[in-house]
Amino acid sequence: MKRTVKTILLATMAAACVLLPQSALAQGRGGGQGGPGGQGGRGGFGNFDPEQMRQRMMERYQEQLEASNDEWKVIQPLLEDVMAKQRDAMGGRFGGFGMMMGRPPGGQGGPGGQDQAQGQGQGRRGMRGGDANAEVEALRQALEDKNTPAAELNAKLKAVRDARKKAEAELKASRDKLRGVLTPRQEATLVLMGQLD
Repeated sequence: MKRTVKTILLATMAAACVLLPQSALAQGRGGGQGGPGGQGGRGGFGNFDPEQMRQRMMERYQEQLEASNDEWKVIQPLLEDVMAKQRDAMGGRFGGFGMMMGRPPGGQGGPGGQDQAQGQGQGRRGMRGGDANAEVEALRQALEDKNTPAAELNAKLKAVRDARKKAEAELKASRDKLRGVLTPRQEATLVLMGQLD
């Protein structure tokens, strides 16, 4: 029972790890609110260090998978690739969240808005290609303009769908590679943790 609870807790932390690095990088590069918090690369996160969090998460994964150091040398890069591609796929899906919150495209306005938009774009694309995020942003900007022709909207919609399909295909390929080096118990653990389907 304790192991099940621990696995579920770790899965929740893993989901946070998938989403937090984008926000952390965006805040760190642009300051988010236009204040001095963006300097030093940590923004409003105080002493939050994404790299330290990532390292701790990887250690937890190794512990949960009961992987030896030799096994982990093979598993870790494949798992990190899955997590990065999962960020891409999820980023393309959640790119419109700002519109639901009534925020302008790419930032929160004010002196830091433009920097934040650039930080988000660079942070997401820097971790991986981030095509789905770029296409979603282009569609959002087109939608904000009430005079955008229907033909242009249709073209941008197609680009978003194509980018999502590509990101999902790349994620599937990475997951298949990861499965190939896992024991059945390790695979089951990663399914519960949300890294495999």
